[in-house]
Amino acid sequence: MVDDHLDRRYLVTTLSALARVPTDVPLGFDTLMEPDDPKLVHYVQDVIRPELARLGVYDLIDAPGNQLVARMGRGTSGRSLLILNYTPTQHHNLMEHPFSGRVANARAYGFPEPAVFGQGVSQNKAHQAVMLAVLKLLVESGVDLGGRLYWAVNNEGRSSHSCSEAILATLDETPSFGVIQIGTGLKLSMGNRGRVDVDVHLRGKAAHSSTPQEGLSAIEGAHQVIDRLRGLTWPDRHPVLGGRHAIVYKVRYEPVAPHTLPSDAYLTVDRRLLPGDAPDVATEEVRRAIGDLSPYTVEVSRGVYMWPAVVDSEHRGVRALKAAHRDVVGREVDVVYGQGTFDAGGP
Repeated sequence: MVDDHLDRRYLVTTLSALARVPTDVPLGFDTLMEPDDPKLVHYVQDVIRPELARLGVYDLIDAPGNQLVARMGRGTSGRSLLILNYTPTQHHNLMEHPFSGRVANARAYGFPEPAVFGQGVSQNKAHQAVMLAVLKLLVESGVDLGGRLYWAVNNEGRSSHSCSEAILATLDETPSFGVIQIGTGLKLSMGNRGRVDVDVHLRGKAAHSSTPQEGLSAIEGAHQVIDRLRGLTWPDRHPVLGGRHAIVYKVRYEPVAPHTLPSDAYLTVDRRLLPGDAPDVATEEVRRAIGDLSPYTVEVSRGVYMWPAVVDSEHRGVRALKAAHRDVVGREVDVVYGQGTFDAGGP
């Protein structure tokens, strides 16, 4: 097993160090994060890049958007592998000590073994530490790769595929296969639904809460939008990805003032996409479902989106992953199809 040769002490200390560096998307209505956010610039340029150089990984490619690609191998076999993972950490924002990086036993959480605690560990930082340990092993063992191995640090945090597209455009070849590193519990994710954000702006009239009849509360109007979206259904489902939905996940009111019923509501609808769905068509479905809410005025527009994906189970890369799991773990890998979606998944 290759794992027997990994520097486990390096793996743990590196993960603990990475977990102490904030790359979190702040809580708030704006859930997007730019690739050149100062947190990400520091993480990529001042943390990851120096560590790669310290390991002896010198063939580094700078891609637009503060992104970094480590390249290894002679590139003579005609085969290449692109491994991607993210830097923005977007979940577990309510952790009590998100950047402690502490090493402790996780028995209290149902896993009686040593673990590193920190925001983003399971989402991306464990995978970065693992890849650094793998690259360290390849350098120290002098392995001569006939093909190309690319490890890309992807800064996508805007619910788009722009960062992945920029990385691909920077490479000197189109990779034969790609892997997104994400926490799956050692399951193989072979597909996922897509998503389009549909933005809804509802306008009413502000009034004091003691005299609601003199205004048109955007809170009541937002409730009507949510109720109408509950009636949106579809006749078909995908055989492995499941169904669609349209659900409000963000609401903001203006103005927020003492004892004031707001005039404006801003809602964002998560409309899940299946293969063949078009973001503009999905947006129009939401618009029709909301319909006329007079005397309110309503504006509906398409926001950011990510495509659905389904991977061919017979692809050579998939077969190789399954064989590797069987050799290392000793059993067949469980295949899953995610309900979420991935910024890096589009290409």
